[in-house]
Amino acid sequence: MLFACLCVAGFLAGNRVGFREGYASGQAKRQAEDPYPKVYEVGDLLRSTGKDADATTDQLEYDSLMAAIETSVFPGEWEALGGDCCIGVFPQLEAIYVNATSGVHDGIGTFLDDLSSVRLAVAEAQAERRDMRRRQEEWVNSMLQPVSEKLGEDLVPIDADFDLLGIWDVQRNLSDGSVESSQWNFIDADTVEVPAPEDANKTTSVWYFVAAGSVVVSGKPYIAAKTKRDTLVLIPSNQPLAFMVARRGDDEP
Repeated sequence: MLFACLCVAGFLAGNRVGFREGYASGQAKRQAEDPYPKVYEVGDLLRSTGKDADATTDQLEYDSLMAAIETSVFPGEWEALGGDCCIGVFPQLEAIYVNATSGVHDGIGTFLDDLSSVRLAVAEAQAERRDMRRRQEEWVNSMLQPVSEKLGEDLVPIDADFDLLGIWDVQRNLSDGSVESSQWNFIDADTVEVPAPEDANKTTSVWYFVAAGSVVVSGKPYIAAKTKRDTLVLIPSNQPLAFMVARRGDDEP
């Protein structure tokens, strides 16, 4: 009987120790898998991998390095693919910051220590970015060309700082060949008044923003270009021939 009690006591004690050690191990594993931020100084690294060894802080090109890290170090862990890890830039410190798990941080450290791998990965990322820009430019040109021919004028994509503020007289080309006229009033950097969908005699305020070669109005994207006379042409990406031609109102400078 005594022997049986000792066996049971030993079993329970072993379970208690095993549970405590297992719990501690699980806690350490969970904490190790929680993302935490870390800063990596990469100014000298970018200069050594780039073409300009004398590049200033403002001239350093971080995007290709960040893309190389995301494709080389645990790709599935990054936000772009649904993971929890993210990456950004501290240009004032010539650094990138990474919020990631310990395993990803270890991988980044190993990756950055191998200069030859960094050079190759950055070069591949730069080539991919150039190819993407080339394909984007080809697509935009394919959208601009038929509109340019229809208007008989050359079209140039607008810059990101194109000034839209003020009233514009807008003519929309409809599918039946007719033209619909209206006015758009760009009130400030975020708000434009356009004809109300339910009543064209009324206006409604919606949001907008401008980027290089494009304008988005209340979620609807347009390819945006201008003529030599600063006429604005807005081309819906899904209906290129239903484009709009906008000219500044008579009272606008």
